[in-house]
Amino acid sequence: MKALLTVVVLGLLPGLAEAAKPYLEEVLTLKQAQGLIQGCERHAAERELAPLSMAVYDAAGNVKLFARQDGALLVTVDVAHLKGRTSALTALATRELAEIEFANTARPVGIAGLDALTVLQGGVAVKSASGQHLGGFGVSGASSEDDEACAQAGIAQMLAPEQ
Repeated sequence: MKALLTVVVLGLLPGLAEAAKPYLEEVLTLKQAQGLIQGCERHAAERELAPLSMAVYDAAGNVKLFARQDGALLVTVDVAHLKGRTSALTALATRELAEIEFANTARPVGIAGLDALTVLQGGVAVKSASGQHLGGFGVSGASSEDDEACAQAGIAQMLAPEQ
């Protein structure tokens, strides 16, 4: 009987050890958020884009960092926040949400009618190097395509290995 109990306990130990490991979740750091803004600003400067507002949100939809360049229109503040929070909460680019919204133009899904979400291009989901969702990055002030390109440049900067 003791031998049987020993075999059962020993068989359970690997599973118990695995269950004892804590769940680890990556979070968006301030340094990463700063990298997003820096990469976006560099991209915008190289292309001489209009002044931008840039909003970084963590995966829970909380503001992590915000920057408004000198001369950026005031309306860009709210739009950048809306784009960033939308991407943070949905883990999708706002352009992707627009594609879902208008896949059937005769009968849109209704995303555009929600106060808390937008389908305006320029918000992107932020993922870690390992692919875990960290948040969202919203950019406003240039054309929608340039806003998204700036956000993508920010992600490239954030993910670039330090030199």
